[in-house]
Amino acid sequence: MKRGLLFHVLIVLTLGLSLNMYCFAQQNTVILGAKSDAEFDAEEDINTTLWLAAGGILGVAGNLPLGIVAMGGAYLYQPIPPVERLLGKPADYVSIYTDAYKARARRLQLEAAGKGALGGSAAFCLLGMVLNIKPWADWVFW
Repeated sequence: MKRGLLFHVLIVLTLGLSLNMYCFAQQNTVILGAKSDAEFDAEEDINTTLWLAAGGILGVAGNLPLGIVAMGGAYLYQPIPPVERLLGKPADYVSIYTDAYKARARRLQLEAAGKGALGGSAAFCLLGMVLNIKPWADWVFW
């Protein structure tokens, strides 16, 4: 049976596509591994209690506007992952890991500072309105 040129071209294209998909799958595995490692490490490293306390203290001191200052600090501060975790890794892994680490750390910090700001604002309202305790009345703007 004689095979034509079209058959051979289709075979070569199929093999090329299969090889391309295999390489893409390996690259996708590296990306997913780097992201999951970075998110796990960020959850272990970030001190959410600090950001919760910062939002809460500023929330009590000046209600929600000062609590938002803590949230701004949590947004602007981007912790850098420890270098020891990235030694010997490929450049793609380091880039993806660093970006994912910073994004997850920022998200954790913002959530904690926001919870603290809301809790501090609630305490501010409780102290000022319900219990009529206003020790900060001299320097509160409203």
